[in-house]
Amino acid sequence: MRGSKPAPRARKPSTTNPWIKRLKRAIWGSVAILLCAFIAFGAYVWVVFNSLEAKVSLLPKKQAELRRSPTEIYSADGVVLCRLATEMREPVSYQEIPKRVIDATVAAEDKRFWEHSGVDVMGIVRAVWINLRSGQVEQGGSTITQQVAKRLLTSGERSFRRKIEDACLALQIERQYSKEQIIELYLNQVYYGSQAYGIKAAAEIYFGRPLDQLSLSQIATLARLPRRPSQDNPFVSMDAAIANRNTVLQIMLDEGMIDQHAYDTAINEKLRLVSAKPISQVGIRHAPYFTTWVLDNLREKIPSEDYARGGYKIYTTLNYKAQKEVEDGLASTIRSTRRRGVTEGAMVVMDTNGEIVAMVGGNDFDRSQYNVVTQGHRQPGSSFKPFVYSTAIELGTLRPTGSVSNAAIHIKTPSGYWSPKGGGHGGSVSVWTAFTQSINVPAVHVCMDVGPENVVRVAKEVFGFKSDLFPGPALALGSSAVSPLEMAQGYSVFATGGNRATPFGIRRIVGPDGGIVAQYRPLIAQNVLSPATTDALRTLMRGVVTSGTGRAASSVPDARGKTGTTNSHKDAWFCGYTDHLIGIVWVANARYDGHEVTYGPMAGVFGGQVPAALWAKTMGPLEAMFADRPAPNLDGEKTAVDQAGRDGFMMVRICRDSGLRARRNCPYFLKRMTAEAADDLEYCQEEHRPGVARNDDEAPPVTDENSPPGPNDDAPVPPTPPRIQPPRATTESSTISVEICVETGLRATTYCPQKRVEKFKRGSEPSDFCHVHHP
Repeated sequence: MRGSKPAPRARKPSTTNPWIKRLKRAIWGSVAILLCAFIAFGAYVWVVFNSLEAKVSLLPKKQAELRRSPTEIYSADGVVLCRLATEMREPVSYQEIPKRVIDATVAAEDKRFWEHSGVDVMGIVRAVWINLRSGQVEQGGSTITQQVAKRLLTSGERSFRRKIEDACLALQIERQYSKEQIIELYLNQVYYGSQAYGIKAAAEIYFGRPLDQLSLSQIATLARLPRRPSQDNPFVSMDAAIANRNTVLQIMLDEGMIDQHAYDTAINEKLRLVSAKPISQVGIRHAPYFTTWVLDNLREKIPSEDYARGGYKIYTTLNYKAQKEVEDGLASTIRSTRRRGVTEGAMVVMDTNGEIVAMVGGNDFDRSQYNVVTQGHRQPGSSFKPFVYSTAIELGTLRPTGSVSNAAIHIKTPSGYWSPKGGGHGGSVSVWTAFTQSINVPAVHVCMDVGPENVVRVAKEVFGFKSDLFPGPALALGSSAVSPLEMAQGYSVFATGGNRATPFGIRRIVGPDGGIVAQYRPLIAQNVLSPATTDALRTLMRGVVTSGTGRAASSVPDARGKTGTTNSHKDAWFCGYTDHLIGIVWVANARYDGHEVTYGPMAGVFGGQVPAALWAKTMGPLEAMFADRPAPNLDGEKTAVDQAGRDGFMMVRICRDSGLRARRNCPYFLKRMTAEAADDLEYCQEEHRPGVARNDDEAPPVTDENSPPGPNDDAPVPPTPPRIQPPRATTESSTISVEICVETGLRATTYCPQKRVEKFKRGSEPSDFCHVHHP
């Protein structure tokens, strides 16, 4: 029919499930998201990859640090005394690494090392599959190159970003370094447990062998240690170490790195370690007291954190054979005399140039690191007398062939009177007898005659003492504490014929780059004591050994020295020298309570007994050992200069009133000046009254080493300056003339500016000396 609308077509029913449409949309959306994420991740990796290119340039510096051997301290005869390093590492080049070590490392850590480009995708997939199947982390996907990157160039934190950085760095490293260089880096830096960094250190610590002498079994054991170095190393768990070894051997067999025979031999080999526990390869090995002293001196030149990182070589003066001789001698002496209370001892041996040849600062370094030689301060007793007699002879108050008073001395102290023991029977004795027999009272007279303050000045300026010396009469008996090292320096003046040698222990320091950081030469102060005085003391000290208190040392050819014993036999010394060496011995009864050291009396131990015998026992072989060295120059010729470049200096007496060179009766002070300047200085022409009194201060008394201890022998704390008891009247006159200080009205001393002589009724004269005027 015209005009009618056609009927609408019927729609076919939809055959597509709407859920499928949604799924397709989700899939395509996910693909798009993943694609975007992949692109973003790729862009991120690309940015990280390029940003880390510069970081790889740090590897040469890291490589140089890995090649640093430990800092080593050597004796003069080539023995390693100490090794220092923050990490025990023994650098080794690729050419020095045996092929089996490389094969075992690759088998244990990265089988496809030679094929991949830094990141092993197949290895990562395989590790993920194995870990998922086992339900725990059994295998990692990091390559050797990634481990190098992680240990040397990244922080090592556990994060996704760090993993990406390791992978990118590994790719960068592979672009710039060969496989041989990478495996060398790995084997030098990886940690094998028990403080061993690097394969060479591990071979030494675990098996005590160089790399080229390791067996296949030992190599396989080391190869897998970096995975769990603290738990699986053979010192901690031998079973775990053997299981890991067997795993490595199986992989090597499967990969064709070894044959069946080598596998069977290695897997049946019993694993033997170098010791039952790790032996530290760093730290002090020998001569611990000397080495710690050297380390203290090193810190003045090199920051400790620098040399502890390794690379330095320190060459010292110590002779290891001489050191062993001294160590053995001291140990045997203490063992044999322990029943007499000798529990501690120290000895230092120095040559005439000041080089320390041997040093033992105590009996047991593990128990106490306190070095008596360098840190200790003990009363030297009569071994200090050579410095007192030297002062008197040098200043002209004593003739070596003359005599000295043996009259009793009574010095007033706040607690009473001090009367030194040993002598004091009246009259006089020869200087030879007083010195060689170590009689105390004559030594105190010598000190009082020359002035204790002058003894102190000479001890410091001529003999080099740095310790505080109390200027009192008891100084003659060694009342002021000093160190054995100071005594060695002081006795060097006699051994060298008037020159003073400064002790030193380091010859040179070589830096990591092979350059010399510091070099040390003998430091000799020339002509500090006149030849006449030196000759006199050499003769007197020879007499001590041949016929005096030091006869126990007479077996050593041409030995000279002096004995010393202090209150209640708490300290005993022998200080002496031969043609080439100076030796100082000290023994005592030390008691350790865990916090501090106290010293008790020994049972009748004198300086001329135990110390002198020990000195002879050690110095005899040492003198023979050094016999080929040239003897010291004793004729006054110059061989070196002191630190300030001075030579030819001497102590000169200067008149306090005129400022010119003092005559015998002038009140004087000492001045160090050149011989030429002294010759040009005129002598004082003023008239001075003879016998000017001096203000002799007091210090703790010390008993005669040859007299038994008495009830008053223990040294008190140094009292305030005492007063010398006035001399008793020698005539029947009822008056006495006394020189007094105008300002104070007390007895005048050398230092009082204005003095006058007054007469007093006997018994009413002032007894105290002026305490206002001092040097």
